[in-house]
Amino acid sequence: MRALPFLLLLSASATLHAAEGMWTLDNLPKEELAKTYGFKPDQQWLDHAMRSAARLAGGCSGSFVSEDGLVLTNHHCVAGCVSNLSSPENDYLNKGFTAKTREEELVCPGNEINRLESITDVTARVREATAGLSGKDYIDAKKAIEAKIASECVGDDTANTRCDIVNLYQGGLQHLYRYTRFSDVRLVFAPEYAAGFFGGDPDNFNFPRYNLDMSLLRVYVDGKPAKIKDHFTINPKGAQEGELVMTLGHPGSTQRLLTVSQLETLRDQSLPERLFSSYELRGLLLRFSAESEENARIAQSALMGVENGIKSNLGRFQALTNPAVFEEKRRAEQELKAFVAASPERVQRYGDPWSEIEQAEKVARALSREYGSIEMGLMSQHLGWAKSLVRAAAERGKPNGERLPEFTDAALPRTQASLFAKTPMYPEYEKMRLQWSLEKIRERLTADHPFVRELLATQSPQQLAASIVDGSKLADPEVRKALWEGGAKAIAESDDPAIVLARKIDPHGRALRQRMESEVSSVETRAAERLAAARFEQKGTSVYPDATFSLRLSHGTIRGWEYAGQTVTPFTQVAGLFERATGYDPYKLAESWLNAKAKLDPATRFNQVSTNDIIGGNSGSPLINAKGEIVGLVFDGNIHSLGGAYFFDESLNRTVSVHPAVMIEALDKIYAAKHLVRELMH
Repeated sequence: MRALPFLLLLSASATLHAAEGMWTLDNLPKEELAKTYGFKPDQQWLDHAMRSAARLAGGCSGSFVSEDGLVLTNHHCVAGCVSNLSSPENDYLNKGFTAKTREEELVCPGNEINRLESITDVTARVREATAGLSGKDYIDAKKAIEAKIASECVGDDTANTRCDIVNLYQGGLQHLYRYTRFSDVRLVFAPEYAAGFFGGDPDNFNFPRYNLDMSLLRVYVDGKPAKIKDHFTINPKGAQEGELVMTLGHPGSTQRLLTVSQLETLRDQSLPERLFSSYELRGLLLRFSAESEENARIAQSALMGVENGIKSNLGRFQALTNPAVFEEKRRAEQELKAFVAASPERVQRYGDPWSEIEQAEKVARALSREYGSIEMGLMSQHLGWAKSLVRAAAERGKPNGERLPEFTDAALPRTQASLFAKTPMYPEYEKMRLQWSLEKIRERLTADHPFVRELLATQSPQQLAASIVDGSKLADPEVRKALWEGGAKAIAESDDPAIVLARKIDPHGRALRQRMESEVSSVETRAAERLAAARFEQKGTSVYPDATFSLRLSHGTIRGWEYAGQTVTPFTQVAGLFERATGYDPYKLAESWLNAKAKLDPATRFNQVSTNDIIGGNSGSPLINAKGEIVGLVFDGNIHSLGGAYFFDESLNRTVSVHPAVMIEALDKIYAAKHLVRELMH
């Protein structure tokens, strides 16, 4: 990242890159698509594509690929489910899993898949309810109207319907997204870790790649596979170099429309602190993993996530520390400021939102250490469950519009699903993580901080962690369910040490959350509404909104790139996998692949790159062609794409996907899953 040619970014910044943009389906750049590719999607195409896309509520994307509810996504997106289903006797994460029949498909604890059904603009309702308000009054009014809109949308069908208010353009627009909820999600197929994450962290965000980063899930309704009318078909031939391809997924978060002061906070405080903490956590997990094979299995999924986060955040940090990036961001900000200043009417209408955000960012920086430590800092399943139970007991007794968003009527089903999921508990692993969290809180806030004194009293972090894990009964989902159903009385009377500690922490966390909302987020949202309005007046909706984990389409082509005098071709083949294998981790081949080598066509395409604009959350997105056929499965970006949170450079940023040819060949010749091949090809 340090050597990125940012001058390319600067020279091209005045116009939209041909492939740039994570577009909402109700605001596609249709003229550009028609002009560049001769592609004119009609409403029928868009409706089919929308309902064929899937969202994994835990933070990934996917797609429906059969009429019987089969969902295609990444192996790393289901690693948590696979890990939870594994045991020393059945290590599905490392040995893989293939259900030969529907009866063998395993329930993924607490998982949820969503299918988008409709998008409605509710901006006017939100604006009317919040007009003239600021601070806590604004936050309370906004929560109330959003809860009301979501509740109306869900109605009595909480089991099958989910409704989210999606804030676009930093609050410039509010759209209501109505989803079908599938809460019975079952694992159908997952390759071995060595196949799904071949190359490990060294190859992560790099190319060439040789990853079968694919898995199959199935959604059920009333105990039977869901009947899905709209689904994608797979084209094993894939797409050719230069061909139009589109991602249809749920990018998590970008910050391309943030102000300079917000980006400075990320550069100077948020990202460095996140990186330092992640480096330390990685060391802790590596040490724990080295103690035994079972420890390594327990920590494997978490370690993969931490290492991925380190690489991603480091790339973002390096992008923001490049002076050229901030020079471009300041130029764009000054251009918008000049546009506003050029008209007295605009000055009157928009004011100075930049200064308001800058002042709010000063508050955010001052509060971040306490907020991050007290409200967000405890890494513990027990304390996570206890926090949900304690807050639910208080929130569920309030009117719906006055509750915290995660406890409104519309949100309760997914909160309950997560809380009641039958997930495994590993006491020594839990103690290690909780002890480290407590040590970090003491380190960040100091031993003399009133909260730390109240939290630890006379105990050491090690003693407190042990007392919680050894004494709590919350690992039993039936105990959690009984406390939930018992409500405020049961929580108040509980002597479970995790509940006792959560009751102690809750007032502090609530107070900090309220300050962050009233003094930071409400101010910035209000200011961002005016920034969005000014930007709309200047450029209209030719500017796409930042990513919000809502459905987006990104267009591009299959294309390699040139960097440092080298040409990177867009495809890898099966032969390259065997050439890259060394016999040692992370380049050790799965035994099933070694055994099947003679059956495989070495020329079969394996992974590929395209110019699509993606970010985290797009993992598992289908890569589709103009016919709406799947021609790839998105699982990564290249190293240059890590700055994609803040800008897009089409000359270098690439999306990495699994080629459909290797998916079909592997299922057929390696995993003896012809029944899945037939279902996918039907």
